[in-house]
Amino acid sequence: MFGSLRLFLAFFVVFSHLVGTHYLQHFGFYAVRGFYVLSGYLMTAGLNEFYAFDARRFWANRALRLLPPYYLVCLLTLIAVALLPDRAGTYIAQWQTSMLWRDAAANLFILPLLHVEPQYRLVPTVWSLAVEIEMYLALFLFISRSKKHALVALFVGLLYHVVCGAYDLPFGYRFFGAPSAVLSFSLGTLIYFYRKEGRLLNITPAMAGIALVVWVIDALAAETTFVDYAGYYSDTIIFAVVVAGLANAKAGSLVQTLDWALGEMAYPVFLVQWLTGFITALVFMSGTWRGWPMALASIPLTLAAAAGLAVLNRKLIEPLRERVRGTAIRRGIAAPVPASERIREVAGLQSLDVDGLQVSGGVSTP
Repeated sequence: MFGSLRLFLAFFVVFSHLVGTHYLQHFGFYAVRGFYVLSGYLMTAGLNEFYAFDARRFWANRALRLLPPYYLVCLLTLIAVALLPDRAGTYIAQWQTSMLWRDAAANLFILPLLHVEPQYRLVPTVWSLAVEIEMYLALFLFISRSKKHALVALFVGLLYHVVCGAYDLPFGYRFFGAPSAVLSFSLGTLIYFYRKEGRLLNITPAMAGIALVVWVIDALAAETTFVDYAGYYSDTIIFAVVVAGLANAKAGSLVQTLDWALGEMAYPVFLVQWLTGFITALVFMSGTWRGWPMALASIPLTLAAAAGLAVLNRKLIEPLRERVRGTAIRRGIAAPVPASERIREVAGLQSLDVDGLQVSGGVSTP
């Protein structure tokens, strides 16, 4: 049931950006941390259950999954900015044309976008994708190798945040950058290892639902010091309970297929939100760049664009990824899953999928 959860988080991020109020900014902070916990769990499951830490297959599938839709949205955004440069620069400062060519290479290679410079970003939220890629490397090299490694990473992540608090560093140090993400990713990784040992299985989907409600209530807390400190960390821990509980969920094939379809749109929503918001503001809102009316009005276009990207991905990119998976099967690294069963078994895991393995309690089954 992770697909609908990811789409829910994606719209938390959308509203934190497009509504434009200071109060809603932390919705994005909390949602990104939730994504990181979930990614830690799913990537560790994939690395241990299917990829077997095979670097070529792992990175080939990550690149095929993440990069084509990102580059397509970059191209569409570039066209929009070129056609309406003044309005684009007014809509968001990161689309000012004076910075375009200077920073073109950084947008192409993604990882430099983790830093404050460059300022020009065709997909403004891509800094978190850069963090994800860096953390994939940390997971691959160390964190996901064993429970002991994950515990070490958890300690390092906690220590980093304690130091940030002790020296009263700005909130950005605890949110942007890979070091701040180690805590969340290692929590997700530990969920995998503890489930593999047969622990955490008593956290039911109903408990996960209650935890998600508490997570939302926690996010609604408006007092700044709570948001930046107690709320920020309590929401990360609560979301770990959500992930652990939903990992134990068993749903019918229809529900799983729907969940998978919703999950397919989560990453595209994350990518297109600023572009579809821009188009919505131009066409329907008379240049009103922020606010609840604009954010809500953008939802149909955002969902339509995300669905289109998901269809293109399924038709053009997934066949290439299937070839990589086929190589794994021929090598005997993992037993194949029948095509008729695959959609149900990977429902909700597709954007951060485990490539065809049935993952149950941390144990892969054919």
